[in-house]
Amino acid sequence: MATMIGRRLDVLTYAPRRSRQATVRVETEGCVYVGRIWIADVTHRVSDVLADDRQFLSLTDVRVNDGDQVEAYVAVNKSFIRTLRILDEGTLAAGSAAAC
Repeated sequence: MATMIGRRLDVLTYAPRRSRQATVRVETEGCVYVGRIWIADVTHRVSDVLADDRQFLSLTDVRVNDGDQVEAYVAVNKSFIRTLRILDEGTLAAGSAAAC
């Protein structure tokens, strides 16, 4: 059996940042996606998520082309986005720290 000797507790501490989910409507050439995006810090905006270096925009709880079915996750290539409309700026996510 393996044991850990001298394990430092400060290494394992985790302080979650304040984050929120915004609801957006993303239009591409052939589809319309309505879903939520995570914004990692309350000081950031949806435009900051669009401008970062990641190639894909991650959406959760997504409706495609106003359909009834909700997809758990969709990744949209940012280079194919024609328009993005913010439907709801979002509030602090449950479990986010009140002060960081």
